[in-house]
Order: sequence, then C-alpha cells, then structure tokens
Amino acid sequence: MIKNKVQSSEKLVSIDIDKSFGPKFPIKSLDITPWLFKGLILKENLFNDSIDQHNWQEYQGSYLCIEVNKDALLAPWAYMILTEIGKRHAKDVFFTNPIDAQSQLIKRNIDEADFSSYKEKYVLVKGCSNKYVTPDIYAHIIKKLIGTAKKIMYGEACSFVPVYMSKSNK
Repeated sequence: MIKNKVQSSEKLVSIDIDKSFGPKFPIKSLDITPWLFKGLILKENLFNDSIDQHNWQEYQGSYLCIEVNKDALLAPWAYMILTEIGKRHAKDVFFTNPIDAQSQLIKRNIDEADFSSYKEKYVLVKGCSNKYVTPDIYAHIIKKLIGTAKKIMYGEACSFVPVYMSKSNK
C-alpha cells in the first residue's frame, strides 16, 4: 500500500482561509441611494420615510452592507441611525460593498482565532481557494502565523512556495 506522506504528516497543517475564517452567515446589501433626493442629498423627511417603509426583517441572521453613492452628502447622524436600526436585525452592519465586508469579516475572524495549534507546525496556506480571499488577507494571516509556525508555505501540497521559516529551522 502506498502511503501519502503529505496528508499523513502530523506536522503539516493546511489552512483554507475561506473555509476556516470566512463569515458563517450571508452578507446582504442595501443601497440607500434611492432614499436620497436626486440620489445625492439627504432630506430628513424623505430619509426617515424610507427607513420606516423598509423591511428590515430581511436582514435577520445575516450581515448588512449599506451602500450609498460615494458622492452623496450624508450627515454623520444618518450613519448612526442606519447602524442602530440595522444592528437590531443583522449580525453586524458595514458601510461598504459585500466584497469589502467579506474581507473585513475574514480579518476579524483571523484576529479572534487562537493560533496556538499551529505552534511548531508546517503550515500550508491554500491558494486560489476563493475570489474573496484577497492579497491583503494572505498578508494578514501570515502576520498571525509568523513566530508560531515552524514553516509557512503558500499553494497546494503538490506545488507550494515557501514563505517563512523560523530561525531555529534555518
């Protein structure tokens, strides 16, 4: 019988960033541009009416991304009101697009994770696993692994690029 030494190695740990650290709940988007006068200016009555008429229940059990035209003029209190109402229904509220929200959530999950299980291990960070795993996320996870892992590699077990090796390993 042929033994797969890569898969059976206790020292090699593979990390699929999206599966390990990706958001566990859906991300839903709300574009509030139609709530603004000519899509650009906040008029309090129009804005409040739009808030009152919106079905906020649809964000239950998900993350809410509130998007708005970048040229729009919104008062700071508008963000506060939207956050307060959104937070009553959604897991969290972001003022960005869903791709950037996904990136923020992955980084948050990486920051909150316990990396002690990677101590003195050979860590393979899987590459090309998901379009939402951007280069800054790869940079973010390696900052958490440096000093803990013995060796960090990027790619797949059959084809990887060495990224970091602890001084005790050189």
